[in-house]
Amino acid sequence: MKFSIPQGALGLLAAGLLSGLALNVSAADRRRDEPPPAVDVRRMSDLVEELADEEYEGRLPGTAGDSRSRDILVKEFQEIGLQPVGSDGYLQRFYTTISQPDGESHGNPANPLLGKRMATSNVIGILPGNDPLLGREIIIVSAHRDHLGRTPGGAHYPGANDDLSGLAATLELARMFAHDKGSNKRTLMFVAYGAEEQGEMGSMHHVAHPLPGFPNKNIVLMISIDMIGRGFERWSSYSQAQRDRYAETWFKQVYNGVNDDDDEYSHEYPPENEGSFSYDAGPFGKIGINNRVFGKAEGIPDYHKTTDTWDKVEFAPAAVFTRTVFDFLRKVDQDPKPHAKP
Repeated sequence: MKFSIPQGALGLLAAGLLSGLALNVSAADRRRDEPPPAVDVRRMSDLVEELADEEYEGRLPGTAGDSRSRDILVKEFQEIGLQPVGSDGYLQRFYTTISQPDGESHGNPANPLLGKRMATSNVIGILPGNDPLLGREIIIVSAHRDHLGRTPGGAHYPGANDDLSGLAATLELARMFAHDKGSNKRTLMFVAYGAEEQGEMGSMHHVAHPLPGFPNKNIVLMISIDMIGRGFERWSSYSQAQRDRYAETWFKQVYNGVNDDDDEYSHEYPPENEGSFSYDAGPFGKIGINNRVFGKAEGIPDYHKTTDTWDKVEFAPAAVFTRTVFDFLRKVDQDPKPHAKP
């Protein structure tokens, strides 16, 4: 049966299709112009409260608590929409030997698992870059998911500020970028490193065993967010202009060739031949990759103590700081100049 449409109807149909197309394009344009969703303070608090609970046994690598917290993070990565790029789904598995990270002063010096070889993993997901030239460049956004386990008496180290505060911020940043998936020029790699407290073994393993298709030479920036839950009170009162100045300064320092810029809330690692580091950015800085650590440890109460509990984390200023880190990362991502090594 032949189907025909009157000529006038064809014109109306074409106009309707064009109008709908225009509406769709406008909607897409509007979405790109919209600000990202706000950092969710309650969601940050809920994650930290959950993973700091004694059920997770202080998240020592290789323990049941380590595995339970890993599974929660995998679920979070899936719900955000990050693509798995590990050797086993979202996981990059490795082994570590449980050590004492801080001598006998603190940090579970009587850990009953000291010297044991344990299996753990990094949790890794990406938002692929959409730019034909810049999409191969990689920006790593990370925090560490492990902590110090239990004492011989059974007390657990919650590690709420160290580093569940950074982990919550990393997930919020992933959500903010995923809100407008496809607008990022560069590939954004979000990582929850394992075994940071064991001498940065997770990040060292990542550097030594780059994921297929993501060579170290393509990493233009690696950031580690570690302990932003205490000592950031002033961020609640900073004006937008002050926060913008921080984001702009950090952006200018990424490629300025200095590699040891710092301020009260962050610092870079220069390419020095150190055997060990205090943050996951260190192994990347060692091989000359631009990096920045966001966080404060010196002078912060409850550091590596069983008293580093979720109720002491100051989430409101941490959320403001996280939004400023997003503004900084957005500048790095949208930079039109290529920076990957040949």
